[in-house]
Amino acid sequence: MANSGGSAAIPLSRLGVLVAQLESIAASARQQPPDPLLCFDLLSELVSAIDEEPKKAVVHCQRKCEDALYSLLILGVRRPVRRLASLAMVRIIAKGDSISVYSRVSSLQGWLIDSKRSEPLSCAGAAQCLGELYHFFGRKITSGLTETANIAAKLMRFHEDFVRQDALQMLHNAIEGSAGSSASSAYSETFRVIMRHGLGDKMFVVRLVAAKCLKTFANIGGPGLGTSELENAASYCVKALEDPISSVRDAFAEALGALIALGMNPETQVNQKGKNNSLPAKKFEGGLHKHLVLPFIRASGIWAKEMRLGLTLSWVFFLQVVQIKYDLPHSELQNIALQAMDMLNGNPSLDTHALACVLYIIRVGATNQMSEPIQRSFLVQLAIQLESSGFTPSKGIATLRILSYLLEVLGEVPIEFKEVLDNTVVAALSNSSLNVRIEAALTLRGLAEVDPICVGGLISYGVTTLNAFRESVSFEKGERLKFELDSLHGQATVLAALVSISPRLLLGYPAKLPRSLFDVSKKMLTEYSRNHVVARMEKEVGWQLLASLIASMPKEELEDQVFDVLLLWTGIFGIPPEDELQQSEDIISEIRVLSVAVEALTVFIRSFVSPSMTAVDGGVLLQPVLVYLSGALSYISSLSAKQLENINSTLDLFTIRTLQAYSSLSDPISYKGDHARIIQICTSPFRYPCGCETSSYLRLLLDKKDACLGPWIHGRDWFEDELRAFEGGEDGILPCVWENHTSTFPQPETTSKMLVNQMLLCFGDVFAIQDSHGKLLLLNTIDNCLKTGKKQSWHATSITNACVGLLSGLKTLLSLRPQVLEIEILSSIQAIFQSIIAEGEICASQRRASSEGFGFLARLGTDLFTARMTRLLLGELVSATDPFYIGSLSLSLGCIHRRPSTLADLIQ
Repeated sequence: MANSGGSAAIPLSRLGVLVAQLESIAASARQQPPDPLLCFDLLSELVSAIDEEPKKAVVHCQRKCEDALYSLLILGVRRPVRRLASLAMVRIIAKGDSISVYSRVSSLQGWLIDSKRSEPLSCAGAAQCLGELYHFFGRKITSGLTETANIAAKLMRFHEDFVRQDALQMLHNAIEGSAGSSASSAYSETFRVIMRHGLGDKMFVVRLVAAKCLKTFANIGGPGLGTSELENAASYCVKALEDPISSVRDAFAEALGALIALGMNPETQVNQKGKNNSLPAKKFEGGLHKHLVLPFIRASGIWAKEMRLGLTLSWVFFLQVVQIKYDLPHSELQNIALQAMDMLNGNPSLDTHALACVLYIIRVGATNQMSEPIQRSFLVQLAIQLESSGFTPSKGIATLRILSYLLEVLGEVPIEFKEVLDNTVVAALSNSSLNVRIEAALTLRGLAEVDPICVGGLISYGVTTLNAFRESVSFEKGERLKFELDSLHGQATVLAALVSISPRLLLGYPAKLPRSLFDVSKKMLTEYSRNHVVARMEKEVGWQLLASLIASMPKEELEDQVFDVLLLWTGIFGIPPEDELQQSEDIISEIRVLSVAVEALTVFIRSFVSPSMTAVDGGVLLQPVLVYLSGALSYISSLSAKQLENINSTLDLFTIRTLQAYSSLSDPISYKGDHARIIQICTSPFRYPCGCETSSYLRLLLDKKDACLGPWIHGRDWFEDELRAFEGGEDGILPCVWENHTSTFPQPETTSKMLVNQMLLCFGDVFAIQDSHGKLLLLNTIDNCLKTGKKQSWHATSITNACVGLLSGLKTLLSLRPQVLEIEILSSIQAIFQSIIAEGEICASQRRASSEGFGFLARLGTDLFTARMTRLLLGELVSATDPFYIGSLSLSLGCIHRRPSTLADLIQ
């Protein structure tokens, strides 16, 4: 190129070459539509070249580049291409002569005003570019905001959802870019377009952008909005929390939190241009209670959990905004946290999902944002709440959980908390609610971990109190007896909790502790009261103490007494179940004792009957354990045959504990004599599928590397992930006080769901060591269930349960004895997985499970079998038309190729 002064030629820059190519594409687009891939690559290089070239070179070809980009956009290109074109437009104006932004915005607005509805791609491209210009240069072009709002209203009439989406995204960028510096009437018109056209759109992508617009309005100070507009927007956000799309619910949850935060801080609202001497906006009167508390309490129906989860996220976002943006004093966080806690007063029964939500709000929204002095103050304030007579079990559990967390965070026990400890946490050990007593024990365990000096005194006090209760409780009656039994259980529970942490403490534990606790538990199991009610409680807490002792103390402490310990189960599982049950007046309490006894036996198995034991010791201890477990199975069979009323939940818990004990044995062959009865229990999900829950164990079985494929929604951290996955119920299994890690939220799963989970895991263990005939029988049971239930409401449940059972069995096969399976068994499993992925309405977890199943078959089968299976799937892939089926086949092939050996030669 030569300049006008006739100086030496200037070589054509890389940017100039790219602009010339872009001009060529735009000029010939009328005759030949531009190739999307070519445009994408060219625009990517163009954006990079703009960043690298000096300003002089950019200015030199700026006008040509802008015109070519403008032509490309109004010709109509796909979303990725128009996104890059819009970005290139912004970059070249920002680096070159920015004065051209005015003319470019004007030309885009003029074109959009004159455009027709027959140009959806062109309108979308122009709108996206205009929105990007507003996002970066919004403060310079505020005068055009009203016109932009009118254009958006026009574009919202298009039938194409991507046009409506880009129209609202343009408004979102305009609101954010102008940052409240435009005229009040412009923002009022923009808000009207969002409320009238965006919020109720039938497409979720449009509603999603509308929610982001409301959040942005709040973030920039709500210009042009009065109290009534904020109220209307907040009310609509609450309704939108029942949207069927989770991403939309999350967006409206954040918008709701931001709007309430703005409404409660009206002094920060932007003063609008064009309003002289305008009065300040009014504060939301009771906005927190109206929009966050009441909807949470009133949530019901099929959308109750989604509503509560959305409100929980709104709570947290609100608390974070008022703290970070509006500088709320830390002391005020205490009062707001107590308002959130009061949401649990609306329901006297234990609602575990509401409890989990409130725990998340207080922990993430309030406690984590407090300074250390305020956390100490809040610790005492929460403890005092326990003294009130009217708190519900849910509120008590939430209070104790937050107390435990605060002690962990502070790393010390404040003196003022010690002063109220006896009247609060210690008193909760005698609460009538079993859940509250266990949480109180866990809180005291957390306190002891922070302050190890107090452990010895607490254990000594606990043993003394326990013996005192045993001596006095037999003489009580009525309500007083119930209180004494609750206190007995509470003291034993906290003692078990303290024993579990004693070996881990720096100060260690008293040398006499194991022997003294064993004597206490042994007396409760062998020298119990003549009063049957008291005796059952003594046995329950005795097994609980014994389990904690075995699980926590080093094996060396009990090795010389191991046979004395083992004999304790003879009195409960060494007699025929009919004799024991006929003598019992309270079957439910008796089953509860059996459950705790089996739980203690499971702990014994894990400690003393493990793979690390010698063959001699393992064999000597294993035989009586198998006798006890066989006795437990006899109890289950006898109780199931009686079909007694009101024992289902308790019997389910006993069954879970028994199956867990069998799973703790390292080799399923060791209990081969019980396989028939175990199979009878564990095939229930396939023989009687209509009454079974859906297993939740796919989350544990599936390969975490494929988590991005769904279906579980991932939050910002593991804590939010746990909340989103929470499906608890009132009858869920309570936290175990001697385990190192308790569940994030109390009772995360119902007993019925845990029963199905354990059945299917045991099914996998037993399936893995059956002979060929036994494996085929079990596979036929699964196959018949899936075929006969295709039109039933429980069919989806059966698919998930079949996937869990098969994956569990295949994984056990690989871990126990990785040998090649017979072709008949491999083909049968392959047919089941193929039938699952062939169904069009399976969910992402079922699709992933079936695909991983093919991968396991490739590892268990011969190379020839794997090659044939791969060719079959490839053939299906070529002829398939359903996109979900194609995706399933592709993932299956990928899982097959994960196997260690190379299959390329066999597949060709």
